[in-house]
Amino acid sequence: MKKLWMILITILLLSSIAIAQDLILEKNPEEIIVFAGDSMFYQRETWMVELQAGENIYSWGKPLSLNDEDVFIQVEGGIIRSTINDSSNQSTIVSIYADQPTTGKIHLTFPLAYLSLNYLYQFFWEPDAVAPVGRLLVDITNQNQDAFRNTVFVIANKRFVLNLEPFETKRLIVEEFPTINAEKISRYNPSFFHDTNIHFFWDLLIPDVILFPGKAEYFEKSSSGVVFLGENYLSGETSQLRAEVGESTDIVVEEKIEKQEKINQIYNKEGKEVLFDTREKKTYRVANRGAEKKKIEVFVPLQPSYELISNSVPLNRIEINQISFILDLDSQQEINVNLEVSGKNLTSGFVFR
Repeated sequence: MKKLWMILITILLLSSIAIAQDLILEKNPEEIIVFAGDSMFYQRETWMVELQAGENIYSWGKPLSLNDEDVFIQVEGGIIRSTINDSSNQSTIVSIYADQPTTGKIHLTFPLAYLSLNYLYQFFWEPDAVAPVGRLLVDITNQNQDAFRNTVFVIANKRFVLNLEPFETKRLIVEEFPTINAEKISRYNPSFFHDTNIHFFWDLLIPDVILFPGKAEYFEKSSSGVVFLGENYLSGETSQLRAEVGESTDIVVEEKIEKQEKINQIYNKEGKEVLFDTREKKTYRVANRGAEKKKIEVFVPLQPSYELISNSVPLNRIEINQISFILDLDSQQEINVNLEVSGKNLTSGFVFR
């Protein structure tokens, strides 16, 4: 019985292939669009077909480099009943059911592995500007021996008609855009950077519609020219960018532990201290020696088991073992920040490190 079923399935498959209309032999695609994803290009072919009432069967000879699972098929004017991949001639058989005669469309979408795609962001901060101007570029490389002629490329919802020769690379300016929000801020965080330098950042917010993974470059314009400040890589997962573009040499941060004492100690039978509380005080002296107003964020590492007793500036809870405070300092301004905490149920060390 199993053998009989296999014979029937084979007969049905061969009969379907025999009567399938070959899309490529019938006509050319109505439209071919190459569109960019996050990391590669895809081609979408749209074929106009005259659907009859009932079942319609079409055959598409897919490129040899494509796997069956790489092809995504959509239909307008009918419903896909089945798809069969014929390995004997590298074709895909599509069965479409239509309620009545109509002009339909078959959309075939598949990746183009031989087209490489690299996104590049550039940000330029003009003198006295409140935010930098962004620019999205893309590098396209044709790694195939066949050229692209008058082909429509869609990148970040923008259409380009391109000719691309074999093994040619083209760089396109896709869009110039304003940043939604931007600020220059210096950060002091020895536990993260493993040094006591003041690291200078641009914190930027860019539009979601042009968010892709890629390299970002940062420039500052002045009367003497354009200065390259640095680069980093964007994940494409968040529109908030934190770009380190140098170090602030005109900001001074000095920290000092003023008091650390143990209280409420508990000892075991052997007289060994096993649990205690603490009272601690730490000060930060922060000074702006520059000629312009500066914003600085100072990060304070500490043990998680603590209670805050007093603080001379507002604090931000960053993590369970880290807080920070932000200061806006005018030129030549200096501020002393005082923090006092109580450690609770500690077994070693102190809250402030």
